[in-house]
Amino acid sequence: MLNERLDSARLNELARNGASIERDLSAADFERLPVVVNDEPSLQAKLRFDIGPERFPRIAMSVRGELELECQRCLKPMTWPVDVKSRLSILDSDEQTELVESPFDSILMDAEGLSLAKMIEDEILAALPFAPVHTNEPGCQAVETEYSNSAIASEPMQQPFADLSDLLGGQKKRN
Repeated sequence: MLNERLDSARLNELARNGASIERDLSAADFERLPVVVNDEPSLQAKLRFDIGPERFPRIAMSVRGELELECQRCLKPMTWPVDVKSRLSILDSDEQTELVESPFDSILMDAEGLSLAKMIEDEILAALPFAPVHTNEPGCQAVETEYSNSAIASEPMQQPFADLSDLLGGQKKRN
């Protein structure tokens, strides 16, 4: 059910019935997440459908587990805990955003319907750090490369414009 697109009628039916879905997630459920993680994700999703106060279908989502990301300091794998919770009203059009109390807690369904997998993936990606780094890993140090600061500092600094002020000063004296 996560990879199929749900139309408005199906979403309303799930919301009226108070349906729930609990499922372990795999890389096959997503398009973009496998590019970010190093290994098969270990995630569990819980979705609960209901009708919100504005009479639109809502989804309460909870995703928990761990992802293996690459530390941007030492470039080694690191485990990142995931604990995403959100409640989203599902809207059919931009005009409906004016009818909900908090339009920031809503998602707009496109013409093909709503993909639960894409919605979950969006929430996970939004919760990930921009540049993950180990916090308390004693061996986590920046990787030395040929372009690292220590390699650059050992070379004499070139200053291609050092004599430019003398040249410009010379022109001003001529005028």
